[in-house]
Amino acid sequence: MKQSRALALLAFLALAAAPALAQSGAVTVAFTAARNLDVDPRTDYVGGLVQGLVLYDLTRAPGVALVDRSSLDRVLAEQELQLSGLVDDRTSALKVGKLLGADYLVSADFLAMAGEVLVTIRVTNVATGRTGAFAERGPGENTVHRAAESLVEYLTGKRPAFADPEGDRNIVNLKDESPGVVALHSPLIRAEIYLDGNFVGYTTGKVDVPFVIEKVKPGRHVVRTTLGRGFGVVKLPEISFGDWEEAFELSGGERKVLRDRTRDWNSVLYELQRIHEDDFYWEGDAVAKAAEPLAVSFVDRKGATVDVRLELRPDDSSGVLVLSPRLTVGAETGEWKLAAKKGEEVEIEATLGLVKLELSIDNRYGRVRVEIDLERTDVWQGMY
Repeated sequence: MKQSRALALLAFLALAAAPALAQSGAVTVAFTAARNLDVDPRTDYVGGLVQGLVLYDLTRAPGVALVDRSSLDRVLAEQELQLSGLVDDRTSALKVGKLLGADYLVSADFLAMAGEVLVTIRVTNVATGRTGAFAERGPGENTVHRAAESLVEYLTGKRPAFADPEGDRNIVNLKDESPGVVALHSPLIRAEIYLDGNFVGYTTGKVDVPFVIEKVKPGRHVVRTTLGRGFGVVKLPEISFGDWEEAFELSGGERKVLRDRTRDWNSVLYELQRIHEDDFYWEGDAVAKAAEPLAVSFVDRKGATVDVRLELRPDDSSGVLVLSPRLTVGAETGEWKLAAKKGEEVEIEATLGLVKLELSIDNRYGRVRVEIDLERTDVWQGMY
């Protein structure tokens, strides 16, 4: 039994080495990309280290020849392809490999985590399309060297010794921790600025002149401005009030530009309160316009959509304008009547559900003028 297992193992190793042994002379390799599998851009720097180490190992591997980068760039430009796209686009990758005269395409994936890096070197045989992968995990350069040793063993049938116990430098803790800068643009005059809860200064009052926060450590931060009661941001649909703040990620050495969205609360409430407003003279095109129903909607403070329909139902057959407005708010309907009076302004004010209707006819100055105003009753000035 042991002997059959040993023979099976030898047969497997022979098959694994067969692609390389079948080559005469050196095998030609094109390295395409090192890809970061982490969403944290602060570990992107590891890609340069991984790529550099793999390329260095391949240049000192007997029986391996590297395609120079200029040739790779030229072929990519001719085929209108991107280097990063070759990792996932197998068809394009094989096409590029054949145009380069490469026997194998090599790429690397990496994932930095908890002081270690998981490196996976992937290799594709250009002639057959067969792929292989070699993964190693650890904190230092030898993690990459060991994966490269497995790659070269696959390519040539002989395992080199790239790892060096004496020079196993850590490649995960070399993050760019140089401080960055935050530039905050704000329309506010002398609003207090807080970074991660700490007071850092006052806004400049000029939207095109930012307040600059220097020497900010890389990582996640929260910036907030406050100008006291009456200014900030309104959260919808519940209509709650608070200071403007924004969370952001800052990379080493980065300059982050932020824009303060603070507004006067009453101006925001005014916009929310008004559902519809219009005024017109009873003449010309306005006559036909007034006969058309108005349909609008809004989202109430509980998040429900409220449909509103208003029909004026005008009649001037008697020589006097009469409006018989019918207002529908959700499932509720109300009807009223309003007749113009010469030399006077007449009006009605009525509330139905969450909507208030104000309608007037002004016949004091020789021309009949109609004014309509629909407002929400769950929003009002100074409600904060």
